[in-house]
Amino acid sequence: MDTPSQLVAISGILGLVLLYGVWRVMTLAGKSKGRSAPEPSGAWPFLGHLPLLRGQTPIFRTLGAMADKHGPVFMIRLGVQRALVVSSREAVKECFTTNDKVFASRPSTSAGKILGYNHAGFAFAPYGALWREMRKLSMMEILSARRLDAIKHVQISELDLSIKDLYSLGKGSDWVHPVKVVMSEWFQHLSFNIDLKMISGKRYFNTSGHGIEEARRAIATIQEFLSLAGPLFCRMPFQV
Repeated sequence: MDTPSQLVAISGILGLVLLYGVWRVMTLAGKSKGRSAPEPSGAWPFLGHLPLLRGQTPIFRTLGAMADKHGPVFMIRLGVQRALVVSSREAVKECFTTNDKVFASRPSTSAGKILGYNHAGFAFAPYGALWREMRKLSMMEILSARRLDAIKHVQISELDLSIKDLYSLGKGSDWVHPVKVVMSEWFQHLSFNIDLKMISGKRYFNTSGHGIEEARRAIATIQEFLSLAGPLFCRMPFQV
């Protein structure tokens, strides 16, 4: 092995040792802050329990087995971020009544800083005066009974039009050339049309194909945003 290759190998080993040391320090620091919920064994460095949630076994069964062993309240690590898993009615009530303010906030992540305009977005903002004001506006202007009753006709009309579009597709097909309908896309288009109709007063998806490309680009942008909102780098112990 020549000298440059040796230096690369030594640097890589030292880097892994350093990263492992940082992970151990953060883990011990988290445990030393006080009493914590039990944590299942088998967590990987940096990846946490994410590898245990993969495989053929559904996630809810894996978490259920952990609850049977450790109780209805336990802690897992998603990357280096810790997450509390609650599986009993009494514990859930405790979280959302007595300790609701503790669970109302969100951790600081790179996604919130970059995509959420420095945690200014409703989904990324920490609990505080700004978040409470945004929640108040949302409940009054979007989710109140008066507002939902005012936009009920939009939901009904869009559902009616979407069913008619679906019927038109089936009516134009036959046994020789059947038309394939992906219901997940149909529900996605229905939801997108309802949202756009309430915001801009127009719909995008229909059987005529008018505006279909623009709508696809809009959905692709939304999907890209959601895919970037929770990747692995947001679980690292530093902000990028």
